Amino acid sequence: MKLSGTILYALAAVFQSSGASGAATLAPFYMKAQGFAVGWVGIPLVINGLGRVGSDLLSGYLATYVNPATLLIVATSIGLAFSILGILFREWMPVFLSVWMVFGLTEAMIALSLRKIAFDLSPPERQGRIQGQVASALGIGFTLGPALGGVVGAWWGPELLFLFYAAHQAVTLSLVFLSGGHRAGKPTITERVSLWHEGRRLLSLPPFAAACLAIFQSFLFLTGVTRVAFPFLAVSRGLTLYMVGTMVSLSRLTDTWGRFSGGWLCDRFGTARVIAGGILIGIPMFILELYGAGFGGLLVPLCFMTMGFGFTNVGSTTFALQVAGQKTKAIGLALARASTSFGQMLGPLLAGLLVQELGYSGGFWGMGLISLVVLIGVTYGLKGAASTGREDQS
Repeated sequence: MKLSGTILYALAAVFQSSGASGAATLAPFYMKAQGFAVGWVGIPLVINGLGRVGSDLLSGYLATYVNPATLLIVATSIGLAFSILGILFREWMPVFLSVWMVFGLTEAMIALSLRKIAFDLSPPERQGRIQGQVASALGIGFTLGPALGGVVGAWWGPELLFLFYAAHQAVTLSLVFLSGGHRAGKPTITERVSLWHEGRRLLSLPPFAAACLAIFQSFLFLTGVTRVAFPFLAVSRGLTLYMVGTMVSLSRLTDTWGRFSGGWLCDRFGTARVIAGGILIGIPMFILELYGAGFGGLLVPLCFMTMGFGFTNVGSTTFALQVAGQKTKAIGLALARASTSFGQMLGPLLAGLLVQELGYSGGFWGMGLISLVVLIGVTYGLKGAASTGREDQS
């Protein structure tokens, strides 16, 4: 039985994100095994985040002129090559950290290319659904990766992180070629476009800026809550680390469900409503989390919260692409992805600071209030956009 190109593309996204998230799970443990203090073990992830931000903008600019399928092949090949370099020289810390910077560059380029190709190949009435499917595939990988990385680390040690990454990249590259992905997609335009000028113009559009703010908020608290605030809260309530890990994995599944169903809702009710609805769902969950007790009492608010993040994620990405217009579509996607990367990078820092300074109660109330302010700003920015979600695509 021959698998369709769409299924192969989805599998490629799953393998790529699984390898990235699994290796990221092992990286702090590898750093600790090398003798670094706990305060320094997250350095590779910070460097990886910086690489992502730079790559988001660069990839969007390149995708304006170059076939995004070409970028996808190049990025995956570079990631595979540098993971092999990491295997050979992992004990030399400058090489180790440099490889993580390159991983950030290639991972962001791959995610942007997949979304751009999917948007180019989807009819207008299915843009939300297709973006939801891409986001869901990436979400499944991010759910499976930490568990697989944990198994590898437990059985063979964290020093196999680069081999783990290389194996996933090799499978990803094979699936892209099998799907015919190297022939898919198209450059946005052929004439020269100023990244700085067009980026400023897009950000001056209230609907586009609102979409970027919304996706920033969703990843700010998706990472902040699931990586810092919730695990420490749950442990303080007497739960074991194994139970906490299980709960976080389940919450990533509901985030993935939010991405998938959110794409369908965008096509049916409009992206603006899905974006605002996703933020609105999460606000009371910050407060309900404080009153949860036991496994179920803490898990249910967390799952509803991450489902809302999934709605906002796919809605904001689709909306940004629709608003950007044909000539600046790739740059618009780059700015939306950069908002994602900034949120991922700053989320754990903000959540940790709020909990440290205000305690669990004040920290979760603070995150809820910040989300409320964002909701007001996003609603105002989206005001006037077409309620059907068929924004100007000229």
